[in-house]
Amino acid sequence: MMLELHNVTLGDHIQRLSLTVSDGQMMCITGQHGSGKTTLLRAVLGFLPLKEGHISIDGELLTPRSAPYFRRQTAYVPQHLSVPDGYNTVPTDYLQLLEKAVRSEKKLLIIDEPSEEVTPETAEAIGRLLTEATQRGATVLAIIQHSSPNVQPSSPNVQHLTL
Repeated sequence: MMLELHNVTLGDHIQRLSLTVSDGQMMCITGQHGSGKTTLLRAVLGFLPLKEGHISIDGELLTPRSAPYFRRQTAYVPQHLSVPDGYNTVPTDYLQLLEKAVRSEKKLLIIDEPSEEVTPETAEAIGRLLTEATQRGATVLAIIQHSSPNVQPSSPNVQHLTL
């Protein structure tokens, strides 16, 4: 699933951003706190309107009408998840959520960084899971603030963007 952003403007931090992430590729987004990383992910999910530009998935424009269709093909892992009492079957551990998303066979994975500190072991596990997703052909858009040997700039299927 190819994800394209064309001259996207979202508020003050993201101005005229264009990028393409193809099948089996990962775009790792980094940036300081408040730079618009999570805002960008929410726009790609169709939850926030764009001030300018457009987003397309496999050549089809992401619109309020098409967003629900694309969300069904997308696995999203938020920074943190709070679950109401009685929903014990929903994993709240970040790695469990990420593993479930990767194994879901969805074509597009949108991954926000965990809100808590990440140990080197957790960073390595996250990198392995994201690599697994790209190897099976998924398109991955991920906020990655930590270092992992599996998501380094030297990897041919990994692109990096700093906001």
